[in-house]
Amino acid sequence: MKYLIISLLTFFCQALFAQVSGKFVDATGQPVSFATVILLDSSDNALIKSALTDDKGAFRFEPVSQGRYIVKVSDMTHETWSSPVFELAGIRPAKNLGIIGLKGASRQLNEVTIRADKPLVQQEPGGMVVNVQSSILTKGSSVLQALQRSPGIIVNPQNTSFTLNGKAGVMVMLDGKLMRMSMPQVLTLLNGISADDIEKIELLNTPPAKYDADGNAGLINIVTKKNKQQGTSWSVTATAGYGRGEKGSANVSINHNTGKAGLRASYSYAHDRGHSELFAGGTETVPAIGGQTEFLYTGLAKPIAKYQDAEIGADIRPNQKTTVGASIYFAAGSNHNNNYNHGHYALKPDSVLLFNSYLDGINHTYNTIGSIYLERELSKGEKINFDADYIYYKNNGQTNVESTFVDNYGNLAGAGDSLYAPRQRDLANTAIKVSVLKADYAKQINPNLKLEAGVKGTFTGSNSVSGIENMQNGQWVLSSVGVSNNLVTKEVIGAGYATLNAKLDTATSLTIGARYEYSHNSTDNASNAQYDIDRKLKKLFPSVFFTRKLNEHSELQLSYTKRVSRPSYSDLASYVTYNDPVSVFTGNPALKPTITDNIKLAYNYHDYLFSILFSRDKDVILQTQISTGPSKGLVYLAPQNAPYQNNITLQTSVPVKITSWWEGRYGFVGGWRQYKVDYTPQTFIKSYLAGSVDFSETFKLPKSISVEVSGYAYSPAYYATSRSNGNGMLNLGIKKELDNNKGSFQLSVTDLLLSASYYAYIGHLTRDAFNSQVWVRYNGESRSFPIIKLTYYRSFGSKNKVQRKDDNASKDERGRL
Repeated sequence: MKYLIISLLTFFCQALFAQVSGKFVDATGQPVSFATVILLDSSDNALIKSALTDDKGAFRFEPVSQGRYIVKVSDMTHETWSSPVFELAGIRPAKNLGIIGLKGASRQLNEVTIRADKPLVQQEPGGMVVNVQSSILTKGSSVLQALQRSPGIIVNPQNTSFTLNGKAGVMVMLDGKLMRMSMPQVLTLLNGISADDIEKIELLNTPPAKYDADGNAGLINIVTKKNKQQGTSWSVTATAGYGRGEKGSANVSINHNTGKAGLRASYSYAHDRGHSELFAGGTETVPAIGGQTEFLYTGLAKPIAKYQDAEIGADIRPNQKTTVGASIYFAAGSNHNNNYNHGHYALKPDSVLLFNSYLDGINHTYNTIGSIYLERELSKGEKINFDADYIYYKNNGQTNVESTFVDNYGNLAGAGDSLYAPRQRDLANTAIKVSVLKADYAKQINPNLKLEAGVKGTFTGSNSVSGIENMQNGQWVLSSVGVSNNLVTKEVIGAGYATLNAKLDTATSLTIGARYEYSHNSTDNASNAQYDIDRKLKKLFPSVFFTRKLNEHSELQLSYTKRVSRPSYSDLASYVTYNDPVSVFTGNPALKPTITDNIKLAYNYHDYLFSILFSRDKDVILQTQISTGPSKGLVYLAPQNAPYQNNITLQTSVPVKITSWWEGRYGFVGGWRQYKVDYTPQTFIKSYLAGSVDFSETFKLPKSISVEVSGYAYSPAYYATSRSNGNGMLNLGIKKELDNNKGSFQLSVTDLLLSASYYAYIGHLTRDAFNSQVWVRYNGESRSFPIIKLTYYRSFGSKNKVQRKDDNASKDERGRL
């Protein structure tokens, strides 16, 4: 059958139009990328077509009518080259100019500045690209803050999670490496990376087969800047700011390239003193403190976060067909939390319990990524890549709690060995090691048919040590309501994929791919038999992309993909961490993976983007649900599975050039959603409409001043048994370019309208295990005062282009720790 498919695709590709192609290199054999190539009629030098060479130095003109032509190429650093006159004639006219060497320009310009701002949002197969450097607000921001301003992304600061186009279950990659971490750990890491180092963010809700199948909502790939300059260049960024606390960051990066070899290094440091408030109230049945309870709860958090990261890498090109490289990345961070909490619990008929606590917690994170690669061009249009990565993540956390929990007569509530003992501490230590090996092969079978295939192996081991302890008689002892555990998790994932990219004619292309994955997940040293896991998953994930270019300005794409979301290691682990006197956070070893089918129709007109996505999720993973556990009467906040979720999602992005100095972009994501919940005492199905809008307005003013106003708003939505209110935010950025290339100053103001307040209602859709009827309000730092930052940026050095490889083995690895 597969031979028949290939034969049919090859047959379709015979209906060819004339085409002209070639590749340009410099004196060292380096590709000449982004050079201007024009096709001229030889009779009168009339311009027929023009194009830019790609990052491999290649170009192609099609369709081209039969006739006699000349090709010319030019760029700033090479002499202009012209081809001899050639003729296109016959049944399948084509002209391949081969590899052409360009001579360096005899005179080098002292300094040339080229400014061609990319649009903020672009469509690509599988999703959308956000060019973050096109936003004034990027400088001085963290990657997490830049992500929060991206279309379709909603970050929930209260439970440290986010959604893509209204769906949870998204996986995050950094330069193609899947971040196999829990979502709070991912957000902590992204908050410690400077957005100054980021080139773009890829929002892939229907990724093709070459990507890992993990992430039922899709993938978010954070792509760092690549060194494309020959010579030596470096840049510095410094930011100072204030909200309810001081903030500051600094970044320096340096690149040196000779054409044959390239070296790069960067370092960033950030300090952020934050402020947040939590208010909650309602009724709940908590046997641990006497049954039906009406309560009010307030919390004040004053965290201090410090992050630093560094990267060093090298790329060497021993000959024209071979490139090898290596890099190492290290990040370290600490988050010191000071929380002040007060609770008032009224028990029927007339008892009152008062709770006051001070939480002093410190959490240290360390992340190291080592990468090596080899890229070899076997022949023209045929290449192979070998990649290897090693990822190490470590989290050491300890929270000390000093509290009083008394009744209305001043008597201590509960026994000394309980979750509301006067002195407690919880430990949450995790170490994760991931090794990745990958090989990819690509061959251009003919001008209209390309084959891509590859294999990948991922080997993961994690160790989680956790527990809650009480101070008794001057010694720390295990709490009866906590579970002390040393859980070792092992996972092996083997994958292979193949993709055929066929051009059926000059306007139509078809990509058919499939990815097969086998995973084996097991645990050792569990303290309880229910945590003993031995799970295997074998699954084929097909993908089909059909693209039709309707005319010069519009394109239509129809696609089908299948995805999976595996539970994170933290979701499965038996850890227990402190939340409040009557509840703890924990994992759920019985979680199943989520399987998703997607059908997407997308239409592009100029830079206008429109798409509609139909998806069906089976065994949806719902985070932080009110559940029962080993200790009767205690509230356990744990992930659970829901049977299914259906989505119909419409997404648009419309740029508008209002005047020569004013441009706008307007986006919408929303639609219909339905899900079923059955882990509660009563099963229920919820259907609703929800959506979000976002916009940005850019003004280019005299004296090298530009202004950006951006914002977003989203409607109320539902998640499991809870309902969240809508919200929004308005931001401002002002940029001033200094004369004589002396850098720029950028002022950013986050949350001009002081709108960072988030409401949620729990238990209003159905009854849970504790009859909860609870409201929650979370106020972020900018709720009472905008966050203002001033950034200075300057770059130095030469500006000649050079190519650098930007892929590595764990192109999909870091979202499940």
